[in-house]
Amino acid sequence: GVRAAAEQAAEGTNPPSDLNGEADYRRHLARVLTRRAVVAAAGG
Repeated sequence: GVRAAAEQAAEGTNPPSDLNGEADYRRHLARVLTRRAVVAAAGG
């Protein structure tokens, strides 16, 4: 489902940490943005 897709997106990224954000935060963003995109694409 949507949650599984978001988890796969987060696990499939290897973002760097820098002044703009830690890698864990960027993976969190990948989860949130993927979830939103999937819901929007499904018409929700």
